[in-house]
Parts: sequence; C-alpha cells; structure tokens
Amino acid sequence: MTDRLDRALGAYYGLALGDALGMPTQVMSRQDVVRVYGTLTGFEPALPDNPVSAGMPAGSVTDDTDQAVIVGRLIDEGRGRIDPLRLAHELLDWEKEMRAKGSFDLLGPSTKAALDAVARGVPTEEAGRYGTTNGAAMRVTPVGIAFAVEPLESFLDHVVESCQVTHDTTIGIAGAAAVAAAVSTGVGGGTLGEAVAAAVVAA
Repeated sequence: MTDRLDRALGAYYGLALGDALGMPTQVMSRQDVVRVYGTLTGFEPALPDNPVSAGMPAGSVTDDTDQAVIVGRLIDEGRGRIDPLRLAHELLDWEKEMRAKGSFDLLGPSTKAALDAVARGVPTEEAGRYGTTNGAAMRVTPVGIAFAVEPLESFLDHVVESCQVTHDTTIGIAGAAAVAAAVSTGVGGGTLGEAVAAAVVAA
C-alpha cells in the first residue's frame, strides 16, 4: 500500500513538475523554444511577451495542474463519481479567480466554449460535443490514480465522466483515456512498456 501511495503521489508530482517546467514555453514553436531557452533543464520564468504565461515566475504551474486538482477533489467528494455540472462550475470559478489575479493563463478553447454554453443553459451532456483539444487529457491524471484500468469498460466510464462536459468527442475522450490508462498502470506497479500498451488499448 505504501508503494502504491508513493506511485500515486509521484503521478501528481510528475504532472506538476512537468507542467511547471513547460510553463514558460506555452504556445511557443519548437524553434522559438530552442532559440530562447536552448534545452530547458530547470525552471524558468515566462517571458513578458508570452501571450499565455506572461509574468508567471519560475516554477509556477498552469491550468493543467490546477484542473487536475479540481478533478481529484471532485472524485473524492463524489465518492468516485464526478458530477459534470459541478465540474463545469468549479472550472468557471477557477477562471474567475485567475482573471481577478490578472492572469492570462485561462481556460483552453474547447473548455471555454463548452463552459460558456453551460452558462447559457446548454445541458452538460451536450456542451462538450465540439471539444477536440487536449483539455480533458491534461486534467485526467486523478482518474488514473483513483481507478484500476481493469475492467476497462468501467475504467472508461470514469474517464468519460471527467471529459463529458468539455470534451465529449472521440478524440477528446481517446486522448484522456490514453493518459489515464498509462497513469493507472504505473500507479499499479506496471512497467513503462505495460503503461504504453494500456494507453493504446484504452484510446
């Protein structure tokens, strides 16, 4: 159990550390990253002209980590279930808080469009039908931590709960399923090869 907890914490820490490492390069092309930073080997502050992360100090996490924490909290509070409407409101509240802080690191295009639809009264089961970006995949780590990848059908039901309100599309769910399955396999003690294989099957 201690080993499993260590691996679960490692999944969260890995998400946050990788997120913070990549934070200053948001929306930059590969060529621009190489030109400005060379190879990133540690935390760097965002440049003042970055349209997303301008002003963020070295080591800051982005919405990737913040949204994953929200998903984890909702899984816990819902005793394994994620209420799509509650998730929508939590994400909207998060964005309001970020705007109040003057942050440019806000919701991605699919998530924003879906949540605007929910705010207009569109049912949660319809709001995410155009979400084809990576927003569901970036926040799904807690699903992989909380649930075993087998039986796969049950596992995918949990993945869909975390996706539906913003990314209820084949590609949106497939991306999230791949990440969640890899995380779940790793937390369960699987090898890298097993995690990759599970990701492919789940997608």
